[in-house]
Amino acid sequence: MTDSTTTTTTSTTTTTSTASTSRQPVYPLPAPAGGDPRFTYGLLFDIAQVLQRNGFPQPAGTDWADLMTALGRFLYQSKETL
Repeated sequence: MTDSTTTTTTSTTTTTSTASTSRQPVYPLPAPAGGDPRFTYGLLFDIAQVLQRNGFPQPAGTDWADLMTALGRFLYQSKETL
């Protein structure tokens, strides 16, 4: 998404408005042959920490596998669509 920001300042207030233009989605990416070295447990842990900082509970048990699956589906095209 491309953003254009306008800021207007008067003697007592500042107003900021953002206008957005539509772009084609970037995700899902083509699935890399042989895996993606960036798709790691560290990435998964970082995402879980961001969720926790925003008030969501820490994943437990099979939540980790479910989170990894959901992230993989978001990031990469399924092999059936290639």
